[in-house]
Amino acid sequence: MPSRPATEAASRVIEATVTSKGQVTLPKALRSQLGIGAGSRIRFTVGADGKAQVEKVMNTLDDLWRMADSIPKAGGRMSFEEMNEAKARRVW
Repeated sequence: MPSRPATEAASRVIEATVTSKGQVTLPKALRSQLGIGAGSRIRFTVGADGKAQVEKVMNTLDDLWRMADSIPKAGGRMSFEEMNEAKARRVW
């Protein structure tokens, strides 16, 4: 019997149920493996073959600066307090 590639052998299958509203609760094992919790953002990528992948969204520093630049700021600058408040609201 041929062996499977290492990446396939290391993969796990985790199932969840979709509610009538189209919502899915991510199983704890998946949340733990991805390092996500309340407020985390995830990205779904669907390939041409119909297979979907889910991953934790990791913003780069450039992404964060671009988001910060898109918000109007009094005096043209954002204070550290404003940055912390925006971070708490998950808006930067």
